[in-house]
Amino acid sequence: MSLYELFERGGPLMWAILIASIVGIAAFIERMWALRRSRILPESVLESLLKHLEAGDRERAAQLCRDHQASLCRIVDAGLRHRAGGRTVAREAMEETGRVEVAQLEVGVGALSTVAAIAPLLGLLGTVTGMIKVFRDVAGSQNPDIALLARGIWEALLTTGAGLTVAIPIYVAYRFVEGRIGHHERDLEEAGLEVLDLICPPAPGDEA
Repeated sequence: MSLYELFERGGPLMWAILIASIVGIAAFIERMWALRRSRILPESVLESLLKHLEAGDRERAAQLCRDHQASLCRIVDAGLRHRAGGRTVAREAMEETGRVEVAQLEVGVGALSTVAAIAPLLGLLGTVTGMIKVFRDVAGSQNPDIALLARGIWEALLTTGAGLTVAIPIYVAYRFVEGRIGHHERDLEEAGLEVLDLICPPAPGDEA
């Protein structure tokens, strides 16, 4: 029996599961593209920023931030624009920008978690409605056929299998994306602190 035949036997909810799988795959591909390191914390840009700041050339560092659309650059630019207010003000500006950047990284992640949660429920719904139909037909039959009953049951179970087949890899993808975001968040925090020490060096005895 081909996959298409199995799909047809699963009933109309197989279409809903198929659509959910397409949404999940599209969300995963989009997030992986958005989470490229070159868009968030490019190493070459960080090295150039540190070089300019160590040399005291804040203007070139600011220009470098304006020339690149990476998350790191927006965070550093916030610190440079608020450095006149002192280390605390600059740090708070960088932290606020960092929170905005991390929130942007998480856009679309909800679609993955939703698909992972709803796909098995759609499968279960398909199985329940299929079982209701099977037993309704059996109850209305004068001579129930065990073979037909078994066939109806396994066809009803197809949607549960399809739902789990979609949900499991999408959930793995969701956890992978969450881990990737957490990794980028830690790297941005470390790079931000390193840059902050150059923008507004801490006073003696200052741990902030």
